[in-house]
Amino acid sequence: MDYRAKARLARLRLIAMGTVAAAALAAGGLLAAQGFGDGDSPRAKPVPDRSDSASPAPAAGKYTKYTPATAPPVRLVKPESAKNGIGTGFPHTAKGATSAAVSYWQDLSLIDDQAAERQLRTIAASPSDPAVRNGVSRVRKLREGVGLPPSGGPPNETTFTTAVKAALIRSLDTEGEVIEVWMVFDRYATTPGEGASGDPFEDQVDNLILTWKQGDWKVTEKKEWVKKSTSPRSYDPHGTYAFQDGWREVTDG
Repeated sequence: MDYRAKARLARLRLIAMGTVAAAALAAGGLLAAQGFGDGDSPRAKPVPDRSDSASPAPAAGKYTKYTPATAPPVRLVKPESAKNGIGTGFPHTAKGATSAAVSYWQDLSLIDDQAAERQLRTIAASPSDPAVRNGVSRVRKLREGVGLPPSGGPPNETTFTTAVKAALIRSLDTEGEVIEVWMVFDRYATTPGEGASGDPFEDQVDNLILTWKQGDWKVTEKKEWVKKSTSPRSYDPHGTYAFQDGWREVTDG
């Protein structure tokens, strides 16, 4: 089983809470992908530099001393437009790919399969891309796993919030037109009248693969790219090895 499949399966596990109610969802939330262990793995070629880069270059001689927490963060760019509840329109640059992945990951519906399908059709490389079918299937399996009908909206208007803190990008082709973006994020649930969950899931890890299509970065899960996915070293905001592996903190521009 490839790393992407493992990450997706882990992301869909739920805290065992018995019968589902809105309060249970708010308290338990989603169990996102666990961090991956340290270790070297084959590296894809770096993203070719275009007009900007995903992160500022440190001063000469100081590179090895940086950590994700001490290096300048990547300032994300905002989408130029929006459709079906998700941002669209990102620049054809490394920073644009990072910004697109973070925006998609934070806005994708986790519990409403119909909303998720509309969003995925908007940002997928094509209507037939496996990302659409797989994404909707994951949401429906999640719903069934917590005792909800396979299709429908969130119970009692419960919402999930995802906050990406750091990202790592790699090119999966030689031109930098297919980009893998790994992200570290926190996730919590909010129920009207009860506020946010007091026990959010923190430092979760998952990825998206993006390809430049139709003038924007699009999500793809085609096998030819998924099989090239490699897991990064574990994220540590205070680790020089994490910075050297490519992890960068992200912030709104």
